[in-house]
Amino acid sequence: MKNNSAGKVVVITGASSGIGAATAEVLAKAGAKLVLGARRLDKLQAVAARVLELGGQAEVMVCDVGRREQVQALLALAQSRFGRVDAAIANAGFGFAARVHDTTEEQMEEIWRVNLLGTWYVMAEAAPLMLKQRHGHIIAVSSVVARRGLPGMGPYCMTKAGQLSLVEAMRVELRGSGVYVSSVHPGYTETEFFQQASRRSGSAVRGGGKVQNAQVVARKIRSLIEHPRPELWPVKMLRWAMVLTAMMPGISDAAIAKTMRPRGRLL
Repeated sequence: MKNNSAGKVVVITGASSGIGAATAEVLAKAGAKLVLGARRLDKLQAVAARVLELGGQAEVMVCDVGRREQVQALLALAQSRFGRVDAAIANAGFGFAARVHDTTEEQMEEIWRVNLLGTWYVMAEAAPLMLKQRHGHIIAVSSVVARRGLPGMGPYCMTKAGQLSLVEAMRVELRGSGVYVSSVHPGYTETEFFQQASRRSGSAVRGGGKVQNAQVVARKIRSLIEHPRPELWPVKMLRWAMVLTAMMPGISDAAIAKTMRPRGRLL
């Protein structure tokens, strides 16, 4: 794969806002050809208009990643319009706040279907296309919590850890094929995530730590596409923090309990 984004065909799910929309804009500036999917068509069309203003090309399609046929249709659109798929970014997802034992079966089913099964659909549908092409890059936008579950966000953390496990397995399965597989691990990012999580939870869900701008994360995703590597951690310090939590789980538990509960912070 050439180490630039100009002319690359990139499929992005969850592209109507947040990291997905920001990535579309950053890639548009580089001259990428984008196929954008999300459930909210009006917002998706607004992102596409911005892509065109920035010099990129964009096709849009309503896509609920929890339905495999819609993921298939999104990738088929890229194939029919541009003839290939150079990168597929599984970005769609959501969160909510609930203790593990208070989570309802309906909540668990929905977050599993969208965050984890939706990511798998992108991976499973993109891989055969890319193997046939002998090149491609599959990227799953996971989270820092893929490496550490947090109180009050167990189901969400479960899906992020699941995404990482899928990436780690597929990365080795496709090694040497010309198809790269990577995971992205943002921390607290300025997006609609917390507003949506608060709405779903019926109470305020707040983030903690340094706030990342979605455009900053998007620029690093562009760099990842141009220079593939196994994992992207936009805030490198968080990666080392996760190493320490794995080494000292008991101390980590105590520290998280102390810092999060008094502030009512969940992520």
